[in-house]
Amino acid sequence: MKPEQFLFGCAYYDEYMPSSRIDEDLKLMRDAHMNVIRIAESTWSTWEQREGEFDFSSLINMLEGARKYGLFVIIGTPTYAFPSWLSDMCPEVLTETSSGRALYGHRQLIDITNTTYRKYAERILRKMLDIIRPYNDIIIGYQLDNETRSGGAMGKDIQKIFAQRMYEKYNGDLEAFNLEFGMDYWSNKVPSWDAFPDVKGTINGSLDAEYRAFLRDVIAEFHMWLKEIIDEYRTPDQFITHNFDFSWVGYSFGMQPEVSQAKTAEACDIAGVDIYHPTQELLTGAEIAMGGAIGRSMKKDNYLVLETEAQGRPSWTPFPGQLTLQALSHLSSGAGSVMYWHWHSIHNSYETYWKGILSHNLKPNKPYWELAEFGKFMTEHKDTISYLKKNCDTAILLDNRSLTGIEEFPLNGEEAFKGDTEFDYNHMMRRWFDACYKMNIETDFVYAEDDFSSYKLLIVPALYSASEKTITKLREFVKDGGHLILTPKSLFSNEHLKVYHDDQPHNFTDLTGATYDQFTIPVNTGFKGSLPLKGKASGIMELYSPLTSDGAEVLSSYDHPYWGEYAAVMRRGTVTTVGCILDEHDTSAVLTDTLNNAGITVPAVSFPVIVKKGINKNGENVSFVFNYSMNPSEYVITEDCRNIKTGESYKAGDSVTLPTWGYLITVS
Repeated sequence: MKPEQFLFGCAYYDEYMPSSRIDEDLKLMRDAHMNVIRIAESTWSTWEQREGEFDFSSLINMLEGARKYGLFVIIGTPTYAFPSWLSDMCPEVLTETSSGRALYGHRQLIDITNTTYRKYAERILRKMLDIIRPYNDIIIGYQLDNETRSGGAMGKDIQKIFAQRMYEKYNGDLEAFNLEFGMDYWSNKVPSWDAFPDVKGTINGSLDAEYRAFLRDVIAEFHMWLKEIIDEYRTPDQFITHNFDFSWVGYSFGMQPEVSQAKTAEACDIAGVDIYHPTQELLTGAEIAMGGAIGRSMKKDNYLVLETEAQGRPSWTPFPGQLTLQALSHLSSGAGSVMYWHWHSIHNSYETYWKGILSHNLKPNKPYWELAEFGKFMTEHKDTISYLKKNCDTAILLDNRSLTGIEEFPLNGEEAFKGDTEFDYNHMMRRWFDACYKMNIETDFVYAEDDFSSYKLLIVPALYSASEKTITKLREFVKDGGHLILTPKSLFSNEHLKVYHDDQPHNFTDLTGATYDQFTIPVNTGFKGSLPLKGKASGIMELYSPLTSDGAEVLSSYDHPYWGEYAAVMRRGTVTTVGCILDEHDTSAVLTDTLNNAGITVPAVSFPVIVKKGINKNGENVSFVFNYSMNPSEYVITEDCRNIKTGESYKAGDSVTLPTWGYLITVS
């Protein structure tokens, strides 16, 4: 079951309040046209303050209030933050990392495979599910855990599970395992399955990466375990979701490194996302679009925004109009909800200054009134602009193993430069996503397991870890006429980070028409050639040479006294190969040239005016035009359409002025 109605609301925790005010808060929500609250996900110690002593009165009071004020409820499992008595009883529930046993206090520091943790988590979950049965008329869905992590668990028990997985994966063939992971290096060979070494001390990047992949699998299995418990209680019309988050650079930035999100989403009926981003003059909409594209990628369908900011951090206090612009930006990416973390600004503890819709005085304020206006607007237009279906010609291939691989083996190959985020996987991916976004090329994300044959252009950022199966799929994509951009550090190693020992890029040189066996770190190296690149190479330079006279067309080579003979950007047929990291201008130049070659129209308008399109439930074409700017912007209408807000009709060629942080929504 998936929700069909537009959901507008927030996370609500009456137990965080200085005093209970359920009636006042829920009435304010209803008056703002909100229709849903998320509750319960971190309230275990409220319900079971001491082992075996249960008090669900706060939960019941919130459910009673929601029913009174006509609000739907999404119930979170209370599993990601546990009471201190459990760690006192069994310290092993706290994760043991390479730095030792975690200390109680923070969330997401649980060994989610620990049997004691599982026992008590299941007990509190089943108690809750029993208690809430009478409220199934207002409970529309369940949220599994919260931004789940494995806590980097490396205790003895979980490592035993990992060793058993390796035994099963290699059918007990220890020599095959040692060979695949290069365990003979520095005398690290595993002598027997019973004497599997502690991974906390490994210097083998392949083994460490495999363990991290195992921890991602553990999260997926944990979610399926939670789902199977909830399935025993939920009604056919109640959905299951999870609030997936992203890599973090002070805000949501890229693919989450600790979770295999598409695999974990198999436990969900609909994926949910938590998207946070800069505002004020730094609001671009790029993080909203990126998070939305990943949200769509998990189930190949619409998704829910389960958390986003109202006020958030002090530097995120929104300008007037930005909350509306942000909410519509989520919907334009295919979201079916906009929900805020959280309703109220709390008065104690860790997130005291992560402000909600209401400020600390808990009174209606400018954010509240702007969201109330948005809610009123959505009561009329929800079916027109929510749950839009997207139809993108371009996709970007995401890969967790490559992300890990580049963390293990940084671009410059030097241990001292680990943690240099400018050239990590997500930053390299975002260069290409952001270029597409600013050029108004709407983009999907896909994974190696997906069918990407329907796309005209596939961008492959830093696919360092590429299995033979994945490379075969890429070859078939090109053979069938698909256009492909291959970027640095791609097709270099297999799925276990074992470097291929033939010409690079592995099993692709006939398609690139060029190869390399040397690479270096560029210093003050520009470009020359027919493609007008203006910046400098950075990160890495793969020194490509065309293979034969009918090899790649060199679009740009290096402007350097020694590296000038090597290609920086080349194309053979439908494959465009980039051998270095490009700046924003040059990334856009290569992208534009490739889009033209692929027959994909490059829109005349670009950032700060962003255009996003979709098809609504009625089969209508919906266009959103956003102005992410402190200045008014002009937009020329491209097809006959109607303004859904004013009813005004436009003809192709008409000009519309967008106010600062303004928008236009049309249907045709």
